[in-house]
Amino acid sequence: MAPSCLFVDDSKEFLDAASRLLERGGIAVTAVSTAAEALALVEELEPDITVVDVDLDGESGFDVAWRIARMSAGSPRRVILTSTHSESDYAQLVAVTPVLGFISKSDLSAAAVCDFIDDRRHGYGCRHEALVYSSADELVAASVPFLRQGLAAGEDLLVVLREPSVAALRAALGEDAARVEFHDSIDWYRSPDHSFASYTRYLDAHLARGVPRVRVVAEVIWPQLAAASAVAGWKHYEAKISMAMASLPVSFVCTYDTRELSAEIVGVARQTHPVLRNVEGTWPNASYCEPEAFVRSLEREVPELASRS
Repeated sequence: MAPSCLFVDDSKEFLDAASRLLERGGIAVTAVSTAAEALALVEELEPDITVVDVDLDGESGFDVAWRIARMSAGSPRRVILTSTHSESDYAQLVAVTPVLGFISKSDLSAAAVCDFIDDRRHGYGCRHEALVYSSADELVAASVPFLRQGLAAGEDLLVVLREPSVAALRAALGEDAARVEFHDSIDWYRSPDHSFASYTRYLDAHLARGVPRVRVVAEVIWPQLAAASAVAGWKHYEAKISMAMASLPVSFVCTYDTRELSAEIVGVARQTHPVLRNVEGTWPNASYCEPEAFVRSLEREVPELASRS
């Protein structure tokens, strides 16, 4: 069956041209020009992906994307944004909006849209995902396709996990494990500041060599029996990293093991990551919180966090 796309743009001329282009590439397109039509049809049609123009007449495409994500708790809705502008112009907003990414209208093609559907394309800047899992098999089944897509695209891969998870991924990757850099998460995540500095050094070094993107599979080491301020520090870190890394071509998959972590911490994963991943793929996160509001709430509870802003 052909993949289906709901395309939302207030320019009839562009809608017609985009529909013809995508349909020639094998995508079934439903074209609408208003947010109201899009919100009605996304539930009725359940398209494989919805493409939303950033500059809808009288309404922000970012706001529409948030509203579609809020509707997706029961049935995930994939959304990407588009514009005549380049993604670099919108990187800060795209990174903190529950969408799979952005594609410039000049780069629009059926292949590019299918790459988002099939998780081959992550856009220009930072993509911050949460993977909530409950077994080693589930971790492997959800992570390995993400890593192999990166290898196929010539991207650099970094895994920051504890040894049992590292061993499981090495075994699943086979010979390809030699093309992945592995680090121990206990050392890497000794503190929020240390972790952020480690990622900054790693990304600076690898992107300077010209790699198109870095993909990361990692786990925060959440402090056990620690003061509330220590736990809040990691919540603050998870909420802010999308903003801090917004313009960098990096995809983070932050893993959360429900066998070890409390319901509160798993809830934080769903509040602080714009995109969710599981064994079936990725989709915008219906529970994602606007990060600046989340951070302000934390800083009211733990005032010393404000010095990290």
